[in-house]
Amino acid sequence: MKHLFYSFLLVAVMSCQQSGTTKQAASKAEDNQVDSTLLISCEGVGEIKMSISYDELEKQVGAKALTPHENTVYGNFTTVWENTPKAVNIYWKENTPPYKTINYLEVVDPASVYRTTDSLRVGIGMRDMVRMNNNMPLTFRNFYAEERSGLITSFNNGAIAERNPCLTGVLEWSSQENVYKDQYEAFKKQEIVESHEKILQRIEVNLSAIRVLNKQ
Repeated sequence: MKHLFYSFLLVAVMSCQQSGTTKQAASKAEDNQVDSTLLISCEGVGEIKMSISYDELEKQVGAKALTPHENTVYGNFTTVWENTPKAVNIYWKENTPPYKTINYLEVVDPASVYRTTDSLRVGIGMRDMVRMNNNMPLTFRNFYAEERSGLITSFNNGAIAERNPCLTGVLEWSSQENVYKDQYEAFKKQEIVESHEKILQRIEVNLSAIRVLNKQ
């Protein structure tokens, strides 16, 4: 009987441990869930899906929610809900209307409500991004590059690229400590840099834009 009692007790303890582990896993998964209207993924940004055309977009959100823009570098784009935390820029592949194909979606508002499932959002620091990227460096165009300055060109097969294969972004120099002049001048001459550059230990860099690319 004593052996039988201990057997029942062992089974009960193991059951409780398994139950606790299951609850922890479920809680963790729940923490990583993002409201679909605020989610950045390869499918789109919130309610704005990558497959949408301008006509479909106008029917979905209404003409008053759309603001046209023209950018000499990146092409024509439409802003949905401009000057709000839900603002999304839509860059079109077509140079003239009708716009049918999205090139990429972009969020830039510092108060943007959108984020990925791993909590990547506008304003996050570069060092935090590196940690999220399994400590793999970010490769990006120098802030002093003539074109596309700050644009992230690679996550170097880190976790961010694995979880968000359609995503890139733009980094922004926000503040700095004192740096040696020679080191600073040498840094300015580099067109492509990596986040482990020694000078970047004394410079605060943040993510100023998140872009979801159309890979099709």
